[in-house]
Amino acid sequence: MTNEFVLEMKGISKAFPGVKALNDMQFQLKKGEIHALMGENGAGKSTFIKIITGVHQPTEGEMLLVGEKVSFQNPKQAQQHGIAAIYQHVTSYPDLSVTENIFMNHEIRHQVWKTLNWREMHKQARQLLRELGSSLDPKAQMNTLSVAQQQIVEIAKAISTKAKIIIMDEPTAALTARESEELYRITEKLRDEGTSIIFISHRFEDMYRLASRVTVLRDSNYIGTWDVEDISNEKLIVAMVGREINQIFPDKKTSAGETVLEVKNLCKLGEFEDISFSIKSGEILGMTGLVGAGRTEVCQAIFGITAFDKGEILLSGRSIRNKNPQAAMNNGIGYLAEDRLDQGLLVDWSIEKNITLANLSDLSSFTWIHRDKEKRQAKEFGEKVHIKATSIFDSVNSLSGGNQQKVAVAKLLTKELKVILLDEPTKGVDIGAKAAIYEIVQQLAEAGYAVLFVSSEMPEILGMSDRILVLKEGRIAADFVNRGITQEMILEAAMGEEQVQEKSG
Repeated sequence: MTNEFVLEMKGISKAFPGVKALNDMQFQLKKGEIHALMGENGAGKSTFIKIITGVHQPTEGEMLLVGEKVSFQNPKQAQQHGIAAIYQHVTSYPDLSVTENIFMNHEIRHQVWKTLNWREMHKQARQLLRELGSSLDPKAQMNTLSVAQQQIVEIAKAISTKAKIIIMDEPTAALTARESEELYRITEKLRDEGTSIIFISHRFEDMYRLASRVTVLRDSNYIGTWDVEDISNEKLIVAMVGREINQIFPDKKTSAGETVLEVKNLCKLGEFEDISFSIKSGEILGMTGLVGAGRTEVCQAIFGITAFDKGEILLSGRSIRNKNPQAAMNNGIGYLAEDRLDQGLLVDWSIEKNITLANLSDLSSFTWIHRDKEKRQAKEFGEKVHIKATSIFDSVNSLSGGNQQKVAVAKLLTKELKVILLDEPTKGVDIGAKAAIYEIVQQLAEAGYAVLFVSSEMPEILGMSDRILVLKEGRIAADFVNRGITQEMILEAAMGEEQVQEKSG
């Protein structure tokens, strides 16, 4: 190949009525390169993907494949030129088999009768999966697979189309650390075989682990491209958000008050055992541990989503038993679910409807909802958490991930709560949105809420928490006062055998 780049984008812009979604984009991808693309939600990354894959056509500029100018009118043309995309939210057909998903729209047929050649497709699907180091059954239904396994199928599908360029859009967002490592292995294998990969991620560790170069977008504009070894975290943050974030985590301005929530000897067979802790008003209690340690299960038991077998929950000294989430909210406990799309929001509904959903009983008389009161409440709480949108009537699926998370928080605040359980509140959002969510959480604590802050990201656990609980295999392995605590100490507790109680550095 005489041309250095397999893909070039020169001065690419895309305008929609009233908005410029991408402006003067410059991008170059080498053969066998993993090139990271980073930027806040709303920076233009999705438009960038859609232009490369033929969903949108650029308003200005040109795109070249191996030096030849191309213009795709639809995704099929992009696929025929060896371009494939794997998205954060897997776009598979859940009721079809692995083989059917891999060969969708490019099925293998018998030469004479033109009927589907299932034997050959199963054979090739198995071979593709083996090449990726997977022993998945090609005849298994997609809805029986984990998210990580479904992504492997999507990668196999891309390979089956003879893709030379694969775009991976936030592929590690929903994966465990172990699953991420497996994805890294597969991605590096593809790179070594000559496939060029555009890797889109909010996670700096993804970029440092895989990419040789990084391109940054901000506010729909191309900011720059750097060799990964030449750019620091500080410079990358400035490029992404347009300002220095000297202090991502807010200062603690208040001290804790009286104990609000007590959990005593909570047990659920096969999930967690002997969980005991307390949270005071104005206090942020961090909870962390390896994936599978039981963090989400404890939250869901407290909130009444699942039942626990033994133990007691006390709210301001009064024993309560939440039979369901409505009872929990009536008792003053709110829960922000880890998966905001499946468990926290109705994304096709408006911002207004999502915010007020949990409080309809206070906004209605008999079967009538007081629309003016509903609008006022949605506007009040939307402004309180600084949701960025043109109107409260915008659909939630039109928002960035960070703003979707803010809608979920605003929904909680419409109820009279004393305790807020936040399960991975910054999952899948960019660095700027994280800083905004941290500020909101700190404001909740200052307003007197007792906050349980669950996260697998140790920097934010250390940056946000007054105390830190570390769970290991469903039990509390350590209870730290957050003074002088290090990531190494937390990891040692999460992975070690000995239990540690009430330690501080």
